[in-house]
Amino acid sequence: MHDHDIGISTGAYFELSLGAALLRIAELAPSAEILSLGRHSLLEPVNARVIEASGLPFTVHGPFAHFELGSRSASKHRGAIELHRRHMWVAAELGAQLYVVHPDMQRRARGWNPKIAASLERAFEELSVLQDEIGLPIAVENMPFSRHSHFIAPGDLDLQGLGLVLDIGHAANTGTLNDWLASSLVDLRHVHLHDNQGHLGGDHHDPLGAGVIDLEPILEAARAAGASIVLEHKDEASVLASLDHLRSRGLLVRDVG
Repeated sequence: MHDHDIGISTGAYFELSLGAALLRIAELAPSAEILSLGRHSLLEPVNARVIEASGLPFTVHGPFAHFELGSRSASKHRGAIELHRRHMWVAAELGAQLYVVHPDMQRRARGWNPKIAASLERAFEELSVLQDEIGLPIAVENMPFSRHSHFIAPGDLDLQGLGLVLDIGHAANTGTLNDWLASSLVDLRHVHLHDNQGHLGGDHHDPLGAGVIDLEPILEAARAAGASIVLEHKDEASVLASLDHLRSRGLLVRDVG
């Protein structure tokens, strides 16, 4: 039994097998987010078995498909939807609580393209149909780096009934965090926690407390919305530093009073 409600992404344990990653996460947190890529992919039969054996509640971060989901190429667009469909079916069968989708993320700063925006909204509409068909809630994550994505601020895109994953590091990087917290446009379902230096730095997924982000209003908003919360780091040292920071500030324990 853990003293908190914050899960951990398997992205911090990519050097381990998924089974070993989940065992480690179970020692630290009440739930996991499985980044369904590479050796942690849900499409690997051994991973389906270890997820069932772990008994750990989990969400799933789908494969990125950054350049295909909003593509103006019909075949690339269809391929991205099909990729998510395959991962979603397995996630649902294994009992996932939520499925996370990235929208577009361009390599170069390109600015707004209405055709890409329209393609993304069509993709969200198709995913919404899959959400109902498969019975697995889907939420879309805001992206970092202004002018590299069509989804960095509230109102950028119509999510077509899908929820929001608020990545606070991405929002700090684009200067939109306060806008997200104040927006009535969003259906907040899930939160990714990590820190950075705001618009002055990159998207490094630093430990909490190492950057500029004020955590208290974020955790308050997430818990008020009933959203799940996950630490999203690239190594275990950052995970442990974030848990220590949250504990030292009294932000780990859910207030049930």
